[in-house]
Amino acid sequence: MNKEQFIACLKDAEQLNLKTLEELKNLLEEYPWFQAGWMLYLKNLKNCNTEAYEGILKKVAVIVPERKNLFKFLNSELPQRQVSIENLKAASSLYQLEGDKSVGNSLIDRFLTANAGVIRKKNEVVDSTENRTLLEKSVSENDEIITETLASIYFQQNNYEKAQQAYQKLSLKYPEKSVYFAARIKEIEVLKNNN
Repeated sequence: MNKEQFIACLKDAEQLNLKTLEELKNLLEEYPWFQAGWMLYLKNLKNCNTEAYEGILKKVAVIVPERKNLFKFLNSELPQRQVSIENLKAASSLYQLEGDKSVGNSLIDRFLTANAGVIRKKNEVVDSTENRTLLEKSVSENDEIITETLASIYFQQNNYEKAQQAYQKLSLKYPEKSVYFAARIKEIEVLKNNN
């Protein structure tokens, strides 16, 4: 099968017959990775009502990345349903909201025509001590989340006090690395004294 015959078969599925089936099979033996060839071969199998169709369909469904396109290609003879806007409007007029006796989308129309303005949150009076405790909690550090990475970040940001505190907490948390953390703390003290 040459290129022109292949394209003609793609455009017109009526040309697919037992002769093209054998030609497509030979083409796929030579080029087994050819996805369009597999799709056309599958379409040919379907048109000829062969028993191999189901088995090849499973194989091609895995090869083809877009199964929707494969389905559309294989079932292109099915009539495509066209839904008109008039049909949608007629169907939507059958439904109404409960308690709404008027016709159409009056609830939506009322919402759109109403001058609602901006929606604002009601001002609530909150106890200042409650605010202060929330603020303190949000700023305070939790010892559970202190890591070497966090201490290193503090160090890189020249926040030596926090880095030193983080390394001290880490040395207590991980005693097997206390020598390393002590060296880092000493390094930070030297940098603090030089600045």
